[in-house]
Formats: sequence, C-alpha cells, structure tokens
Amino acid sequence: MEAINTLWFEGPLGYIERLSIASAMAQGHPVTVFSYKPETLEGVPTGVEVRNAADVMSDRNRVLLFDGKFKALGSDFFRYEIFAQQLGYWMDLDVILLGPLDFASDYVFGWEHDTSINGAILKLPAKSAMLEELRNIPATDWLPPFFGPRRTLGYWWTKLRKREVKLEDLPWGVAGPAMITYLARKYDKLELAQPRPVFYPLPYERALDLFDDAEIVEATLAPETRAIHMWHSRLSEWHDRRPPKGSYMDNACRAFDI
Repeated sequence: MEAINTLWFEGPLGYIERLSIASAMAQGHPVTVFSYKPETLEGVPTGVEVRNAADVMSDRNRVLLFDGKFKALGSDFFRYEIFAQQLGYWMDLDVILLGPLDFASDYVFGWEHDTSINGAILKLPAKSAMLEELRNIPATDWLPPFFGPRRTLGYWWTKLRKREVKLEDLPWGVAGPAMITYLARKYDKLELAQPRPVFYPLPYERALDLFDDAEIVEATLAPETRAIHMWHSRLSEWHDRRPPKGSYMDNACRAFDI
C-alpha cells in the first residue's frame, strides 16, 4: 500500500490526530509524520516514521509561514513538495480513513462541495503542469488567475496601500483548494475529482455531528466513502475533551484504541 505523509508542527498529538494516523495504518498504509521540531513530538503511534520536515521543504519564504498564523498556507506548499519528491499521498491529520487509498490515477482529490476541490487527501504526479504551477506560486505580488472583478480590485487596493502584496494578505485558501480547483479545470482534470461522498461526506457546517449520536454521521456515509474529513478548525471546543459516549467520534476512538 502506498505511503501516506502528513505534517505536525510541534508538541503532543491530540486524540484527533492519533485517530487519523491509526485509521490510515489500519488500512495498510505506512505513515510518515513530518515536523520542523520532530524532537518535540509526543503521542506518535507505534510504527509511524517521524522525519524532519526540512528534508522536504527548506525554502525560507515558505518555512517562515509556520512561525506565525499562516500554518495552513505553509502546509499547502509542504504537500506540493511531497509530490515533487514522489513520497506518496498527502493526508491532513483531521481525516478518518475508512478505506484504502488505492486509486489507479496519479491525480487523487475530491469535491468538498459543488464548486471546490479540497486537498485534505491529495496526490499529484511529480512531472505535471498542475504541480509545477502550484509549487511556483510567488511569495509576493501574485494575482490569482481565478479572481473575479471584486477580488481583483481588492488586490490592487492592497498593493496601492502596501506596495507589496504577500501571499498572507490574500484570502484563505487561494494557494490551496481555490488554486487546485482552478488548475484542475485548466488542465482538464475535473473529471478525475472524486464525488463529495468519497472524502467529504460530512460538510464543514456539520462537523460537530461527530460528537452527536453516531447514527447521524453514519447516515451521511455512502458505499463509496473512503474517508471522513473532520474539519479540525470546527472542533476547537473538543480538542481537549473526551467525545460523548455513543457519538461517532467516541466509537471511532474505541475502535482504534485511542
């Protein structure tokens, strides 16, 4: 089974992250957790390889993103380097894997809703125009090609005021889901995107259903579902709390001895 790669910034892994890793290993995938401070990691499940993230991405402009509040943006570029080095799949640490990632295509991604492809589970060919464009997004003065009139006006207004527009000044997701979706369309890869139930059966706005009766989440799953994206940013109130008994999250933790 092909390797799964992920990233944890530093410090202990919570039960959500350990559940994500355990679910991937249960499907037969070797898992590598990268970190820029690997010596600080705690709670990494047995059998997981831990590696220094600098081995994959050391570009100063990209790595600096991890020092502030733009970790998600840094993570976008880190996963693109994973593909350039042909290390396997990328998976965010807020995914429960319900089936193996054994797709025949070198392009693996899925719709999160009708207009956007997400990158929580992702694989791209190392030698592809799509990956080349993603890896070479400039750190400054980049006007995303999918911006409409309103956001283009906002870009030029920011540039007029600040003289330089950093990636961090742009809306969330421009170098991630938005650009992936744009490029999949540009390079005629949209038909390769997995339908929403495969990776994203539970919408963002319903993430807290994971902590309600298990049947609520189970009703959203389809025969083709391979994963559940838990939407980490929606779960802040539960990061340090045990899931309620009988909830989907509680059942999953018990199944994987978390």
